Amino acid sequence: MTTTQHPASRRVEENDKNAIVVRLERNQKDLVQLRTKLNSYRCEPKTYSLYERIESLRSKMDSLSHSNSEIITSLKDTRKSVTTHLERAKRQLTEFRRLNDGVSEYLDICTSH
Repeated sequence: MTTTQHPASRRVEENDKNAIVVRLERNQKDLVQLRTKLNSYRCEPKTYSLYERIESLRSKMDSLSHSNSEIITSLKDTRKSVTTHLERAKRQLTEFRRLNDGVSEYLDICTSH
């Protein structure tokens, strides 16, 4: 005996999937903007510790961008359910917020030097 998913619940899952994909795609665009800010001449590190910090932020950006792309691709695969990627997407959003805070903190430090 096979069970089929109710059309309404399938539609809700599809809406959830689309919302997550849109949010992750927006994060991808925001990552590009953050990288542009960090590459600005005003954000050149003036000390070794700032250099280490900016390199760490860039590395986190690369990792986050790669993971976002993987999740987006997986979610766009219609055969997979949203629940398999929901937790991973939530972690990505949390990591993005942390990264954004780190970049803001770095920019504040750069402008004060």
